[in-house]
Amino acid sequence: MKHTKEEFEHIVNGDNILNRRDFMKTGAKTAVIAAAMTQFGFIEVFAQEPNTKEESADVIYLNGKVYTSNKNQKWAEAFALKGDKFVKVGTNKEVAALRGKETIVVDLKKHLVMPGLIDAHMHPDMAAENYFNVQIDELSTSYEEFREIVLKDIKENPEKEWVFGGNLDYLWDDGSDIKMFGKPTHKSIIDDIVSDKPAYFWEISGHAALVNTKALEVCGITKDTPDPVGGHYVKDENGELTGLLRELAATVVWEKFLDTHPPVEYIGDKHMKPVFSYLNSLGLTSVSDVWARNYFIESYNYLDRKDELSLRIAVYINDEVDFVSEERKKAARDAINNIDKLTSKQVSILGVKYILDGGAAGQTAVMLEPYEGSKDYKGPWRVSPEEYKEKLFKYDALGLSVNAHCAGDAATRLVLDSVEELRKKPGNNAKKLRHCVAHTAIVNKADRKRFAELDVICDFSPVFWYQMAAIDIVAEDIGKKRVGDMFPIKEIMDSGAHCGIGTDWFVTPADPWIAIETVVTRRAPGLKEGPTLHAEEYAISLDDAIHLYTMGSAYTQHRENEIGSIEEGKFADFIVVDQNIFEVPIYDVHKTKVLSTVLGGKDVYISEMVQNIIDAGELSGDYEKHPQYSS
Repeated sequence: MKHTKEEFEHIVNGDNILNRRDFMKTGAKTAVIAAAMTQFGFIEVFAQEPNTKEESADVIYLNGKVYTSNKNQKWAEAFALKGDKFVKVGTNKEVAALRGKETIVVDLKKHLVMPGLIDAHMHPDMAAENYFNVQIDELSTSYEEFREIVLKDIKENPEKEWVFGGNLDYLWDDGSDIKMFGKPTHKSIIDDIVSDKPAYFWEISGHAALVNTKALEVCGITKDTPDPVGGHYVKDENGELTGLLRELAATVVWEKFLDTHPPVEYIGDKHMKPVFSYLNSLGLTSVSDVWARNYFIESYNYLDRKDELSLRIAVYINDEVDFVSEERKKAARDAINNIDKLTSKQVSILGVKYILDGGAAGQTAVMLEPYEGSKDYKGPWRVSPEEYKEKLFKYDALGLSVNAHCAGDAATRLVLDSVEELRKKPGNNAKKLRHCVAHTAIVNKADRKRFAELDVICDFSPVFWYQMAAIDIVAEDIGKKRVGDMFPIKEIMDSGAHCGIGTDWFVTPADPWIAIETVVTRRAPGLKEGPTLHAEEYAISLDDAIHLYTMGSAYTQHRENEIGSIEEGKFADFIVVDQNIFEVPIYDVHKTKVLSTVLGGKDVYISEMVQNIIDAGELSGDYEKHPQYSS
């Protein structure tokens, strides 16, 4: 379900992505043609005389099926833009009344229009690090293919000091085979490919990595090196390092790789710009980078200042606890203390990310009950509960929201208990700041109504709410009963909690249409029948799924009054898609393709089939003359 590197590059490369779409900057006649074809429709001249008053719109979109995500006006036929905002949403007649002499008129040809989608939890920076190094797919890459990819990267990039990438399938402390490779979880399988350069490969969870012998040598790690606080160097039965690093032990080596990162400007232009174009192609107009490093935020600001940032970004800066070296810790502190300098037009800093535990697979999530096969082991805290509470109170006083990574139900309870205590402190900012639980996957029954009661945001991520290989692995550690209770989305939403949704990309695909379909069916994409992950209790409606991706996630970004719905006065962020997801079978929703993505009234993505019409130069006559491009 993931794009290959070649497919990714095909989507983000080419001048149709950034150079042809800013029709608001073109001449009026050219703009009429470009806008019409961009939006997959044709020009239709309406009977009424142009409006000559000042309130005429810049662009009007007519004859669509417009799902607004506005609870007071769920559907509309048309809408009008002035500058970067919606100025009218309503019927064709109401909106056509705003046509002036220079107004661009676009016929949507009954296509479904929706608000721009918002991913409340992802890691675009880590995705870029993988895509522009060694990108592998934990579901399909064989060991021989892995060897070829690594050797190709080394040959094509001899200047690189490190071989770096991801994602590997789940890694095993006992040395068991990595399923994608059929090879043991051991540094020797990387040594056999590259031994003269340090090499580092993330596990799909983002909470472990496998490295080669050279990487351990470069970092001065031996079998006698003590574990860092919050991490573990895995050893075999003879006490020898296996190359598997968990949690902050992986960070020790990762930080050495980070020392080689290119300048901010290069990251922005060469890495983040194409990544964001890729996200635009999926219909995303806003994302939350929930574990952001200072120099990546600076790259976002750099693009924003050049007016080349093609989506809105809400940021949680990672706390210093997530680093090992003093240099990295200081950089995190400096970023948190200089938030105003990292804020720009489309980049907002919400607060701080704080990681409490790891993941259920690998037994590093902190649970209320012991793991399977153990009488008392419940998982390790990354930091002590007391330290988290101290930081929560500190950041709250500074006016910063805290987004806490909680994989286990004990970690979630700690956040809820701590916010409850915080609310009792005079002058606290808990309600205004909207502190957040990230993931909300494993939540004890007794805690599910507390999100609403305490006004704690929950983001549901990653897309692990249906049966898949990763779920089977988690079941081995926490048991089938607790797996069956994962992601109790309906129960938490029904309680009145504010919820968003995220893919945790690069952990699961960034494609929102997969997430939307599967959160409704609780089955794998495209499956019409078969067992579900407790759909009868926890599945939600399609309306609720879209709410999570629009107004729900807008709330998590503190921007529900600016984005998240097609509504007068809000930013004109919207998408046009190739099928009406309300009319097709639910198991076909994942097939949805975006035709156009618009951010603040400007096209930031044009699908290839729409672009082909423009390239053909056949811009006159009825759109129906081009049936090969119709949905």
